[in-house]
Amino acid sequence: MICTGLSDFDRVRRPARGALADSLGSRLLALWRQTPEICLFLLLVLASGLFILFPHLDLATSGFFAVPGEGFPLAGNETLLAIRDLNRALPGWIAVTLLLLLLARGTLGARRFLPAPHRILHVLAVYAVACLGIVHLLKNTIGRARPEHILAFGGDKVFTLPWELSDACRSNCSFSSGEAASAMAMLALALLAPRGWRALCALALALPATVFSVNRIAFGSHFLSDVVVSWLVVAIVIFALRYPLTRYAVRIDGAVDGQWLGALRDARLRATRGPSRASSGAHGLSSRRSLS
Repeated sequence: MICTGLSDFDRVRRPARGALADSLGSRLLALWRQTPEICLFLLLVLASGLFILFPHLDLATSGFFAVPGEGFPLAGNETLLAIRDLNRALPGWIAVTLLLLLLARGTLGARRFLPAPHRILHVLAVYAVACLGIVHLLKNTIGRARPEHILAFGGDKVFTLPWELSDACRSNCSFSSGEAASAMAMLALALLAPRGWRALCALALALPATVFSVNRIAFGSHFLSDVVVSWLVVAIVIFALRYPLTRYAVRIDGAVDGQWLGALRDARLRATRGPSRASSGAHGLSSRRSLS
């Protein structure tokens, strides 16, 4: 007997699978819209587990840039060194620029061409909390040796897994990547753009962030897992800081916009009056002494 059609069971099962997939997808989308930081944290757990279960992912990625007996020759490439130096300088330039923008809002008040103070503070907080805080703590706690220092690539240190506490490195270690974190933090600058342009700005910033991060792997300074963990940590912080800064946005902006000009004037007046009062006081004291 030849069966040319679907059975009743197949007819029921396939729509049921489609409905289940649609339901799961809609739930995940709703979870992302409500609490993206939780989704990113789950992704961090999943990615970490993947690198722990399959350590060859780290070794194979770093091995792609390594040459037996030579280590990581791209570490001496002048172009890549310039890219590395640019990545190291950018956080300082960005911080100074953001502080100047904040000062402009404090003195000039709200202007269409100046981003809101709470958004400026959001970007600064991402660098402070994620890069200088969490990632810096991991680098000086986990103790993972860099690829260029492990036995597989000509060094004398033992390869360890991400999140594995080790004494292979004392400070400024491989896990996780500080420069990949600062590169990823650049995506927070998209918050300063108008709402309709933020996604496009974030996409444009993702390209140099990826180049800066892969450059560190090519140098033998970080494993792939170091970079991925740093990216996800920064992304979690970006979304987690959104709630308090958005909730108190009106208070923050009101405390900054045009509020600093008067304080600066008072400080300048005190600075100019201070020497005159001091000189008058000294003159009066000398006069009393002469009379005595």
